Parts: sequence; structure tokens; C-alpha cells
Amino acid sequence: MDHTSSPAEPGDWTVLVDPEWRPRFPDEQPPAEAMVGGWPLDEEGNLGLFQPNPDFVPAGDASPTDPVDAVLRLVARGEADVDALIPTIRNAVLEVAVSDDGQLMIGAAPDGVPCVAVATAAVHRKRVGTEHWGQVTADDLVQVLPEGTDILLNPDGPASLRLVASALRAHVEQDPGGR
Repeated sequence: MDHTSSPAEPGDWTVLVDPEWRPRFPDEQPPAEAMVGGWPLDEEGNLGLFQPNPDFVPAGDASPTDPVDAVLRLVARGEADVDALIPTIRNAVLEVAVSDDGQLMIGAAPDGVPCVAVATAAVHRKRVGTEHWGQVTADDLVQVLPEGTDILLNPDGPASLRLVASALRAHVEQDPGGR
């Protein structure tokens, strides 16, 4: 199998389909709501940041909503170390809860620590009592995150986790622009 990048056309994507989706007949293409999201390809065929599909509807409760959610679930089950989470977050477009005027909304995590709510896919936004969200990369988020404020990933989701912001900040500082 050839793993080298090949030239891509503008607008090409590599798409991730819900692993629980099953075609009803041979050669059936997955509908939009079965596509978890995807990675845009640059001119050389290299992957960009994962972007969740806002229309994705998981086939079941066991279906992760995106790569970050998949790692969160593995961490929650003790099958992965939390260190696997940071590179995955840095390779995804995230959404952060914001006020009407676009300011980060800070609230308390279940343990009382100040946090910003971050959703990794549209289905997780629905669990948070705010209607305004802004897209952000993890690298950009740590630049605007107030000191002493952590990140609550997918609040009230099946594998919600409070990520200590200093751990993400340290990773970004060690490898700026890296993923």
C-alpha cells in the first residue's frame, strides 16, 4: 500500500464515516448524516485539521462523534493515556462557548474549577446551555484562555473531561505550530 501523498484537487477531503453505519445495498454511499467529518487536503494531498460534520447523527451511543471524542472514550475506559488526547486536539477544529459579543464563557466544571466549555462536534453543543459558539484551534485557544481557566471537553457527554490548560499550553510551547 502506498502511503505517500498524491496531488489533490482544491476542495478534496478525506472523510471519516461512522463505523456503525452499514450500507443497505452493495455500493451504497453513506449519507451526509453518517459522515463523522473529515480532513481537507492541501495541494500536495496532506491532511489539514479534522472538521466535524455538523449534520452527523451517530448510529448509536457507542459511536464516537469525532477523533477527539474517540480518544476521550478510550481514556475514560482506561484504554488510553490522557497524553494521547493533546495531539488529537491539536489536529482538530474545536468549538468554544461564547457570549453574544463573542467573549469566552467561563463557568465551573463539576469539580468547581473555572473552565470554558469546548465541544468537539455539534451533538455536544446541544448539551450546553448556550447558543453561541466560535470555532477555534487548540493552539489559538490557549492564547486567549485566561490564566487559571481550564478546558471542559464535551460537557455532559459520555466521556467529558476537564483538560488542565497548562498541559495543553506546555505542549503548544514545546512544538509551536506542530500537530
